[in-house]
Amino acid sequence: MSVALITGASRGVGQELARALAEAEHDVALAARSDVTETAALVEREGRRALSLQLDVTDAAGVEEAVARAEHELGALGLVVNNAGTDRAIAPLWEADPGEWWADVDVHLRGTFLVCRAALPRMLSRGSGRVVNVSSNAGLRPSPYNSAYGAAKAAILNLTASLAASLEGTGVFAFAMSPGYVATQLSVQPRMAWLRLMPSRAPQPEPGSRLLHGIAVS
Repeated sequence: MSVALITGASRGVGQELARALAEAEHDVALAARSDVTETAALVEREGRRALSLQLDVTDAAGVEEAVARAEHELGALGLVVNNAGTDRAIAPLWEADPGEWWADVDVHLRGTFLVCRAALPRMLSRGSGRVVNVSSNAGLRPSPYNSAYGAAKAAILNLTASLAASLEGTGVFAFAMSPGYVATQLSVQPRMAWLRLMPSRAPQPEPGSRLLHGIAVS
């Protein structure tokens, strides 16, 4: 048994990860800006404890408080999954709203940084722990009209590689995960925008995908 913290846990990939971790006998701290009641019910259905944390991952003080509360109420964190994300700045770069563009980068990159910064000292003091940062194929492959999301996900890959090297020999490990296209609420807006801007190149769920709690997973 271990304790996991997942950001962006209210729906989509974060919700499914929470359910799977509960099934694998983890208690789960569920952090998100929106309501996590549905996700908490899935965790508790597996007989595990769920802690609901309302959190904006770009708020440094809020992140520190959330990590401290998770450890106080559930126990030492063995796993942190940085999954929180947003993808609103869908436009040619020269037409993108600067505030939306930076907000996308901020949630992905600053959020990952702040959660790692809060959780890692605790893991290092125990000499054990895992951090998984959710990136994307968009961080490796150019995606039209989605420069903020792609840049942020590419930065997460580099951040994770640097972090993993820094943690060598400590007993704490960092990994990046780049899932393929997953049909979730987060992906609906960019998909519709791509359809308007470049219909022939909008991503589609891959053949053979199956549904997990409303998510198409290859």
